[in-house]
Amino acid sequence: MAVTKGVAKYVYLDSTEKYNGDDTGKYTLTVQISAEEADKLNELGVKTKNLKHKETDELIIDEKTGKPAFFRKFSTRYKLDNDMIKTVSGDVVGTDFGAESDVSVLWKVGKEHPVHGVATYLTAIKVADDHTPGFKGADAELSEFMNA
Repeated sequence: MAVTKGVAKYVYLDSTEKYNGDDTGKYTLTVQISAEEADKLNELGVKTKNLKHKETDELIIDEKTGKPAFFRKFSTRYKLDNDMIKTVSGDVVGTDFGAESDVSVLWKVGKEHPVHGVATYLTAIKVADDHTPGFKGADAELSEFMNA
């Protein structure tokens, strides 16, 4: 098991992630990480990415360094139990947190893929006590829209 710290950017934990209209069948959390965290992951064979803004097609810049930001997606085929997502002080938050929340991700090392590197299987998440609230709704599509 390994731990990676960063800022939640794309949270698909209420429902599985959709990509180009297709269901990936995976619950995912994409985290913006520091250059130091990226180096730790790269040493393990885990690849990190620089992402672009959808609107401008320009690289997302890390506000602290002024350089392109690093990202890593953590995924699981199984929905995490609410008690596997807690605040730092131990309160169960479940999937009710949003993007821009500080997180620590507990993950398992998976098999290596020739293109994508070593897989990162999401196991549990610690969320900052002062996290960004998520949106809990009965309608799965509305919940996904509000959390995107």
